[in-house]
Amino acid sequence: MKNTNSIQKCEHCSIWTDGNKAYCSECGEILDLNFRKERHELQKKLENLPLFMDWVKLNNSRKNPFLFLLEKMIQGGQLIVSIIVLLVTVFLFLMPG
Repeated sequence: MKNTNSIQKCEHCSIWTDGNKAYCSECGEILDLNFRKERHELQKKLENLPLFMDWVKLNNSRKNPFLFLLEKMIQGGQLIVSIIVLLVTVFLFLMPG
């Protein structure tokens, strides 16, 4: 258990802060060095993941007309499914109770 009277110096802004707090009250930086390291490692892992909808993009689709058409058909299909889900949701919402 931490000492209730402890204070800690923030490495980011150099302001002394209550050592029991998780974040600096001045700049918002994480005070726990182990947690900050784990968070930084997790952010590095997340940067390597593909962005949302990147899996739909086909390699060299701009050069090959067939792949370009296939990519657009996949995206169009997703749009159609989204519209159908929206219409069903609106229909169910507007149905009398």
